[in-house]
Amino acid sequence: MIKKHLLTYLLVFSFSISFAQQGNKLVNEAQFQKLQTLSSQFKETSEENRNRAFALAAKNNWVTFRVQKDGTIISLQGVDDLGLPLYLKTENNTIAAGTTRANSFYSGGSLGLSLNGSSDNLVGKIGIWDGGIILTNHQEFQGVDGSRIVQKDNPSTGSQHATHVGGTMMATGINPIARGIAWGLKKLYAWDFNTDVAEMTTAASQSMIISNHSYGFISGWNYNSGTTPPRWEWYGAPGTTEDYKFGFYDDSARDWDLICYNAPYYLPVKSAGNNRSETGPSVGTEYYGFETGSSKLVSKGLRPSGISSNDGYDIISTTGTAKNILSIGAVSGLPFGANSTDDIKISSFSSWGPTDDGRIKPDLVADGVQLTSTSNESTRAYATLSGTSMSSPNTSGSLILLQEYYSKLNNGAFMRSASLKGLAIETTDEAGITPGPDYIYGWGLLNVERAGQLIKLNGTNSLIAERTLAQAEVYNLQVITSGAGPLKVTICWTDPEGTPGITGTLNSRTPKLVNDLDLRVIKESTTFLPWKLDPNNPANAAVQIDNVVDNVEQITVPNAVPGQVYTIRVSHKGTLSKGPQAYSIIASGIGGNVYCASAATNSADTRIDKVVLNTISNTLQNTCRTYSDFKSTSTSLEVGKNYPFTISLGTCGTVQNKFAKIFVDWNGDGDFEDAGETAATSALIAGNLDFTGNITVPNNVVINNTTVMRIVTSEVASSDLVTPCGTYNKGETQDYTINFIKPANDVGIIAFNNLQDNICETNG
Repeated sequence: MIKKHLLTYLLVFSFSISFAQQGNKLVNEAQFQKLQTLSSQFKETSEENRNRAFALAAKNNWVTFRVQKDGTIISLQGVDDLGLPLYLKTENNTIAAGTTRANSFYSGGSLGLSLNGSSDNLVGKIGIWDGGIILTNHQEFQGVDGSRIVQKDNPSTGSQHATHVGGTMMATGINPIARGIAWGLKKLYAWDFNTDVAEMTTAASQSMIISNHSYGFISGWNYNSGTTPPRWEWYGAPGTTEDYKFGFYDDSARDWDLICYNAPYYLPVKSAGNNRSETGPSVGTEYYGFETGSSKLVSKGLRPSGISSNDGYDIISTTGTAKNILSIGAVSGLPFGANSTDDIKISSFSSWGPTDDGRIKPDLVADGVQLTSTSNESTRAYATLSGTSMSSPNTSGSLILLQEYYSKLNNGAFMRSASLKGLAIETTDEAGITPGPDYIYGWGLLNVERAGQLIKLNGTNSLIAERTLAQAEVYNLQVITSGAGPLKVTICWTDPEGTPGITGTLNSRTPKLVNDLDLRVIKESTTFLPWKLDPNNPANAAVQIDNVVDNVEQITVPNAVPGQVYTIRVSHKGTLSKGPQAYSIIASGIGGNVYCASAATNSADTRIDKVVLNTISNTLQNTCRTYSDFKSTSTSLEVGKNYPFTISLGTCGTVQNKFAKIFVDWNGDGDFEDAGETAATSALIAGNLDFTGNITVPNNVVINNTTVMRIVTSEVASSDLVTPCGTYNKGETQDYTINFIKPANDVGIIAFNNLQDNICETNG
């Protein structure tokens, strides 16, 4: 193991909270004492390992600190069990806010709020660890009482990288295109990344809730621009073709998980890495690597073809594999968010998962390409950079807004980290070429507008519940689908720290999950299972089977029929380590109502023989029915479009006069009683004739929602007697499902920004 700490109708809301928030404290006394003890231990261990590394550096001529030409900082932190050096390396905005839809929280945004991170209860709870000093007197960081950056330690070197990352989180926006995501944040606490684990532990004990970490350990190929001439260096062990650190759960990942377990409101957000852009030299050209026995970096001759180029799967290293954090990949910016999966494009550099045990990493993606933010070249300087170093603070800033909004609605209380993480994952935009998660985009593109809507609707049409699961407990919760998107359920839990792998071991599939909770969604005799990926076939689509590796489980029922009852079930395998396990449930597409019953009492005469509407063409056999449930038969209708229909009527006996109506629950409130929901009414039908006409989809229906269409034909004297609910003498009722989609030619202005000219200054 590496000795160096590489440094979450029938809607029930009965739940317990095991981590009560007392005033401004987010940890109890026992957790506080545990974290203080861990901080001292981590500090001592890291200092011992760092001192050992510096002694070996003098012997082996290792670099201990370097700022590369592009501003990247490299710092020696320790050595692993193989005696090889471990280096931390920094990983190189209005569009960013649009990509994650954080702008929906601002004044004039779609959520109707005016939030920007300025709430007093966030002071002291947001942090950043990076490669050096942030330029605290930059114009974008000034507040009413001086700088909004509070440097908590005393780094020796200023850092453009740290300044840029901090600005992405919370620059005021004097230069509008450089405005940070949580631009009103009153204080951002900052440290350099030396002894980060000990400092994170102390900060967590003092109620920190979100911290950003845009750095990681050098793994695989590294381009050293500080030598003359510059050169490619291989950081894998001598004689290896793949660096074991990729996907590897080491001591530092274990320690980050341990911190989070003891600080249940604390969520570190970390860059996934940029390793796909560091592919090494061309085959047949010189490269450097560690000399066998001495651990010196020496010329290894010409590169052979067998060494990995870090350009595929399994290239997220060490701390990025921790279970209880968010690891963030990078996509290109989308000023107005994603309208389809095709819009979301992974960057050329963003590192892909999985972890060695097959867990889903990265967790999600955000904008990390060409972000303009603050620079340390002067107090008015800006720079444009790309990297997961940028997508990580894009995410951190966005999550700050979610915690701020939640606290506004919950008497100042914050979500547990498992709830925040689970909420972010529940509400992502689907990305990639197949449904569900993958090892490229993780769970998808962060969409905090959708997450904010779930916070707003919590207790009605969504669920954010914090519970604990006791040994052998099975928790059941019944919900009614609403048709507002698919039925989606996510559970997330802060898992106890796992057992680190053995240094140098490649791709061990031994799970690092300690407490294996299980999520199931049940509809009558059908049980829906969570998503899972296959690390042995990482490009394969996710499948829905039992998941024994991830501490996030999600089930999606894409075509859940509105008004139906489903049971959410949470249980566990084996023995729960450390006692009852806290977990969070997040659900959407719920809070609906069971539709009223409708049926004839006698099937002797009038019946429906065929229904044609758009893609529905349902021909019935010669059977006599009083009610037919065809809600598994659906069609997608464009908003504002007119659709012809044909209802063919027949008889099981004698031909009678009858009337027919079509009802559509346009607003999805679980009934057919609102204005316009009687979509079509026939004249008197004498004989076995067709009822024909047109249905126009209203312009105010919600795109991507699902609803019920009900057809009723009845042998009555007047059409006024044909109603959507209740019983009648003879005739038939049939139910179908309708999905609302965008018009095929959907052209219009989304937003207009009046931007100033000459607002960008890049050098003093």
